[in-house]
Amino acid sequence: MTAMTPGSNLPLPVARVAVDVTAPVRLDVSGLLLTANGKVRSDDDFVFYNQPTGPGVTHRAGTAGAGDTITVDTAAVPADIEKIVVTASLDAPGATFAGTEPTATVRGADDGAAIATFTPPRLGNETALVVVEVYRRNGAWKVRAVGQGYANGLA
Repeated sequence: MTAMTPGSNLPLPVARVAVDVTAPVRLDVSGLLLTANGKVRSDDDFVFYNQPTGPGVTHRAGTAGAGDTITVDTAAVPADIEKIVVTASLDAPGATFAGTEPTATVRGADDGAAIATFTPPRLGNETALVVVEVYRRNGAWKVRAVGQGYANGLA
């Protein structure tokens, strides 16, 4: 298993990956299916606890302190989707990521084998965070550690 740093990327060795996002506090985790222009095609490309399935992507809410999981079946992702962005925001209104270190664990969805982990460094007044991206490059799927936070939520 590889510990990733911001901006690093790895090829995915399996077609189905699960991204578990955990933290010491409750998070709202989502998966956004984005086209080459960085936009969703419709509300169907926003996968989260109230809409747990999308084209090739599913959301599973964590139980008993476990984090939420976004699962990506790369073979089922539509051809015009370039990346799936895994985001997190804090469940408590007005809360920031200061002092909270979420961790993403990327693993094979079928065998559970850990591929990589990523914990974004130096978070402060951010209320929303792009944790990782699962993206397509030259026909191959990869994962990138992002860790970019936003003080006013996601656009």
